[in-house]
Amino acid sequence: MKSANNRLWICLLATAVIGLTVATAPLHAQTVPLRVEIPFAFHAGDSTLPAGTYVVTRQGDAIRVTDGNGHSAVIIASAIANASKGAANEIAFNNYGGSYFLTEVRWNGYRDARGLVKSKTELELAKAAQHETVKLAAVTR
Repeated sequence: MKSANNRLWICLLATAVIGLTVATAPLHAQTVPLRVEIPFAFHAGDSTLPAGTYVVTRQGDAIRVTDGNGHSAVIIASAIANASKGAANEIAFNNYGGSYFLTEVRWNGYRDARGLVKSKTELELAKAAQHETVKLAAVTR
């Protein structure tokens, strides 16, 4: 009887460990830095950054964008459906007449992406102008 109880507890513990491992796998993947060449100046939150090569990382509930040359921004982000599930890593921008705003960061193969909080400037432009979404491929660093 004691042996059966021990086996039951071992099975329950193993199931819990496997469940936690599977549940947290996307979180670990989304901490992988992405490297992306951005050919235009863009807005990330309240910051305006020049064209260049950037590293994009997730830090808790925020996305950090930095070029290693003193240009960086940290923007609050939340989980959203990954429109590119199964496709390449990518970042997406909203373009309002030549003003680009970083809007999403997507990791390959994961259900969730990160949607960035829109700045006041972007919200104002969104009311007045049509936008197009521009996607850029990113590679893991």
